[in-house]
Amino acid sequence: MDAFFEALTAGENQIPPEFDWFAPLLGDWDFTYTDGLGGGRTVQGEWLFRRALNGAGVEDLFICPSRATRADNPQPDGEYGAALRMFNAREGRYDMAYCCQGHVRLLTFVREGDRLVGTPADNPNGKWVFVKIEEDAFHWQNCTVLEDGTWRVNSNVHARRRG
Repeated sequence: MDAFFEALTAGENQIPPEFDWFAPLLGDWDFTYTDGLGGGRTVQGEWLFRRALNGAGVEDLFICPSRATRADNPQPDGEYGAALRMFNAREGRYDMAYCCQGHVRLLTFVREGDRLVGTPADNPNGKWVFVKIEEDAFHWQNCTVLEDGTWRVNSNVHARRRG
């Protein structure tokens, strides 16, 4: 095995069970991305989640369009990004860095009821939300909190576990 990959993914889970919010997402997912603002465009993608850094965090790869569909359905604004969510025991939340070509975004994730809500450090009105997580499916949204307090959905991801 590659030494880098082994060091990245090795280790026992270090996250307390009551804060292991992202554990149900571990694995490989195929999804349909729907753009809520751009006329309802849909794109097939993939999202891969693994424990990382001696079990202290969860890393994921967001690939849209998917590798299988990229040649037939290229998207000029598609993303091939990586995120690292590190559990912050002092604050009882996750600190996350998401990088893709052209930008890096820092977020904090908290649990609000059944939802996991990420807020970008540079945009408190932006929300990245895992709305529903089930054993074999999840729903994610990119939202904006408007001046009147309502949430506008900018895009949706509906994912199904592979296999």
